[in-house]
Amino acid sequence: MTESKLPLLIGIGSRIRKSPYYESDLKYGVTGFTVYNKMYLPTGFSGPEKEYHSLVNDVTFGDFAGERQIEINGPDAHDFVRYVQPRNLEKCEIGSCKYIVLTDMHGGIINDACLIRLEEEKFWISPGDGDVILWLQGIAINSGMNVSIHEPDVSPLQISGPKSGKLIQKLFNGKHDDLGYYKAKQTSLQNIPMVIARTGWSGELSYELYLQDRKMGNKLFEIVYEAAQEFNGRVIAPNTIRSIEGGILSYGGDFGREHNPFTIGLGRLVNLDQEIDFIGKEALKAIKEKGLTEKLVGIELEGGPILKAPENFWPVSSNNKKVGRLSRAFFSPRLKKNIGLAIIDIDFAEEGTTVSVASPNGDLTSKVVSLPWFQADKENHLD
Repeated sequence: MTESKLPLLIGIGSRIRKSPYYESDLKYGVTGFTVYNKMYLPTGFSGPEKEYHSLVNDVTFGDFAGERQIEINGPDAHDFVRYVQPRNLEKCEIGSCKYIVLTDMHGGIINDACLIRLEEEKFWISPGDGDVILWLQGIAINSGMNVSIHEPDVSPLQISGPKSGKLIQKLFNGKHDDLGYYKAKQTSLQNIPMVIARTGWSGELSYELYLQDRKMGNKLFEIVYEAAQEFNGRVIAPNTIRSIEGGILSYGGDFGREHNPFTIGLGRLVNLDQEIDFIGKEALKAIKEKGLTEKLVGIELEGGPILKAPENFWPVSSNNKKVGRLSRAFFSPRLKKNIGLAIIDIDFAEEGTTVSVASPNGDLTSKVVSLPWFQADKENHLD
């Protein structure tokens, strides 16, 4: 007699925080959660391919509250932000958003993040999964800088897709039609306080509503849900397919602290010519001078459609010698092929190089390609 297998479930309890949109997630058919920044983050609603098609054709929205904010404020907030990351932020204006990497003393990556300057002495840092707040608080203790670091009551609801500009226009009666790419403003919607930003990690045109009162989460979700119906809106989770297509990286999976910004293609976020000191400056100089030993690349894999993301790293080899590891892969409906992200030895990172990827279903002949397959959409499509 064959013993039936029960589905794998994630336990829901008080130890992991629920987002302000948790009840809405349940109402609209969430099929699973993962834990992200010590909070439940939805992993699916109607399935990755249906959600993908809505994301690239219409408008989508969902609970991205696991994208926790870290607030840095005080007279030395600007100096502190410049010290903890290598991008030149000397001219970071109020209302500007910047993509940054936080590096350690060896040039390793603590995390990547979106930085928002809200006021002269007030910044938000929105990192990937990890304990960035502890890192920053630890640095602040002995920095000699007058800063305060804490997690504010802020929970993003992300709106993405080619029709997201029209949805924002409808929600705010055109008030934010002029909001530029990677810009942010304090605002409100039906007396719900928030910051609106042209940011997001979907690969499509995106806005984020940074809710500033968690008690209003489900109300905000309902407002967006009703307004989105006109545009064929769909509730979704972070979409693996589109993020791979766009080369949008995930900390802890696609890269980690053992990697440096140059390895993962983020050397543009490192300015070694600044007069100021920052954490990891000398190490990053040495890494750049030495040159890359490995590189993050795109991979196209042969074989049947990959419809489930890898649960573990898949070894990448050449002539039976391991040369790297693949972190994520999925079948792209637009490209009609399997695509993935991998970090491999620099000698095998040239575009067109053939490698073998060891999947649970056997070795897959694969090819190295450049990233991304599709650039991020930055237009708001209001015409």
